[in-house]
Formats: sequence, structure tokens, C-alpha cells
Amino acid sequence: MGSMQRNKGANAEREFVKILQPVVDRVMGQGEVKMARNLMQTRDGGFDIAGLEWLALEIKRQETLSLAAWWEQAVRQAGEDRVPVLAYRQNGKKWRVRMQVQLHGVVALAELSLDDWLEIFEQQLMEYHQDG
Repeated sequence: MGSMQRNKGANAEREFVKILQPVVDRVMGQGEVKMARNLMQTRDGGFDIAGLEWLALEIKRQETLSLAAWWEQAVRQAGEDRVPVLAYRQNGKKWRVRMQVQLHGVVALAELSLDDWLEIFEQQLMEYHQDG
């Protein structure tokens, strides 16, 4: 991977952190949890954004979509203990988010707008915060 691609990926991760942090602050309290790029991801092969023990975010900013491969990577990196989430964006387009949903015992892969996912994320964050 060239330096331009790495920079584009790092910029996308920073952009997504800026989207998440206000939601985290609203639920958890200002400054209680710091969302940040996972700087160990390259060495350890982990997910892209750290800060919440239960969440494994994979962020992609590429023109050519490889959704199946990216989702597989997100699931693998989440392991057994985290919820895998894939967020991706192409130039000139809005963020899209993929995640698993379960309803009446059926597990399915859902694709959501960023706004819809942020509502779900906030609800999940409240649940984890109350249980923690």
C-alpha cells in the first residue's frame, strides 16, 4: 500500500473519530472515553478505532468497493468479544455502515446510512454504559 492510500485511510479514521466522539461524550460524559485511531492496528492486525471495549470498527475510504472482503476482515478482527462494524465511503458520497442485526433469532447483515447507525450506536452505548 502506497503512502497516499495510507494517508487517505488515516484521514478517514480521524474523520470517523470526530463523528463518534460527540455521541460518546453525550452518553458517557465529556472526556470520559476518548475515541482514537488504533495505532497498533498495522502491527497487530486489529480494528481501526479504539476506545470502547465492546466495539470493533473497521473504516474504509476507497473508490473500489470490496464489501465482502472488508466485512470478513471486520468480523475476524472483532473476535468473540467485540461487535464488528464496517464503515466505508467513496469520494463525493456519504458514509455507509454495515453491521449484524438480530431479530427473532435471525441474524442478518444490514447496511445503514450513517445517521441511522449513529442512532443505533447511541442506544447500544447507553446499554453498555448502564450495564458497566
